[in-house]
Amino acid sequence: MTVDADADADVYDWWSRHPRALEMLYCLAFLGREASFRRRAMAALDPSPGEHVLELGCGTGNSFAAIRDGVGPDGAVVGLDFSRGMVRAAHERVDDAGWTNVHVVRGDACHPPVDGAVDAAYASMSLSAVPEPERAVVAIHDALRPGGRFVVLDARPFSGALGLLLNPFIVPTAEWATDWVPGVDAVAALRRTFASVSVDSFNAGSIFVATARKGD
Repeated sequence: MTVDADADADVYDWWSRHPRALEMLYCLAFLGREASFRRRAMAALDPSPGEHVLELGCGTGNSFAAIRDGVGPDGAVVGLDFSRGMVRAAHERVDDAGWTNVHVVRGDACHPPVDGAVDAAYASMSLSAVPEPERAVVAIHDALRPGGRFVVLDARPFSGALGLLLNPFIVPTAEWATDWVPGVDAVAALRRTFASVSVDSFNAGSIFVATARKGD
């Protein structure tokens, strides 16, 4: 399969210029429960004072405040995104807030700008849109210190009888709108790479929070 990361970035450049439309997209994806699921994911990440946290696919930076509150002034947050538009919007958020320990970098998820020194990593609705998610999972594993954790909040096709009804409509729309890769089993990729993985599923299996831990 040919992967066009620049084409993927173009899609998210558009979303970065239409924040209200992006909010509506998330509302649909989470079936109106976005705030609840984001709180669950952040509780699983549990950023602690002094930690260094990498966010994969940080988008406009809407998770920065919660992560920064956890790591405190002695910690650091690095947001990584391939979309120039998203990086620009995230920079604006950081500048407006005056955060000196939150950094935004444009880069490839398969080559994060850190080297084995990250305490935790976070990916919110981004891993399933990465052109090569398996490689990205391995790269995050390598970027984490021993015992580090990777929390993923993401979407997948509906399961069970509901899936038979909704997936033929939802999946093509999501693929078109976000470059979603529904055929990739992100949870399986985590389990192949990390020492332990726990998963909580919601909304008929369409939303999940996975917590992966690297071995000591």
